[in-house]
Amino acid sequence: MSKIFAIYPIDKSTSTKFLNRINSFEVRNLTTDWHCYKIHFSDEDHDACLKASKGERFIFFMGHGGETKLCGACGRNAEMPVDSLARVENPDYYIKEEFINASNIAEFKDQILFCFSCNSNRNTPKSLGRLAIQNGIIAFVGFGDIPTDYIEGVAFSKRCIAVYKGLIIKVIKQALLLATKNSANVYSLVRLIQILTTKEIQGLLQSKARIRHKKSIVDQLVKFKNEIQIFGDRYARIA
Repeated sequence: MSKIFAIYPIDKSTSTKFLNRINSFEVRNLTTDWHCYKIHFSDEDHDACLKASKGERFIFFMGHGGETKLCGACGRNAEMPVDSLARVENPDYYIKEEFINASNIAEFKDQILFCFSCNSNRNTPKSLGRLAIQNGIIAFVGFGDIPTDYIEGVAFSKRCIAVYKGLIIKVIKQALLLATKNSANVYSLVRLIQILTTKEIQGLLQSKARIRHKKSIVDQLVKFKNEIQIFGDRYARIA
């Protein structure tokens, strides 16, 4: 049993490749205390991941998601219109739009579910965070919007996104390492993320280097740390 069981659905259509930096870092530094299940392009592998996570205490999900769901693996051509048979027979067309939702959130009963995923912080009657606690999950951690892909017309440039992604990955991988080494609780892990993010903000503001749109990056980092939401037992130990 690992202290952190990471779930990482492979997504080749909209890039989550940068998240693998977390995995590479923790493999080197946490060794056997870290296990990452990379989900490939089949329903069977998604089911196998849920089965493999049984008995683990702290589940770290990294991938796409939303208020009511966490998304699964996605092939390189998944957004193309094809029939269902093609999706089954050719992994390039495979997509699991809803991997974890109201129908199976109870699979994580008696576990801590940490969702490094967009808009997983919502607190509404149908939100995954609230349903998680209602279904026996010890604690659920969710994040707000995490802009990692350029959107036409949105004032957050590709360069800003690249800097932002680099900083939040740095924060998350360091926070997971320190929290695991110190047997932290959920609240302490979240506070560590917030403190490390504040440190990066201060570094940006004090830097003499010319960083275009520095304020935009700082604003997003402030949202990143302030929008983390804890449901359930915030003092539960992660390991």
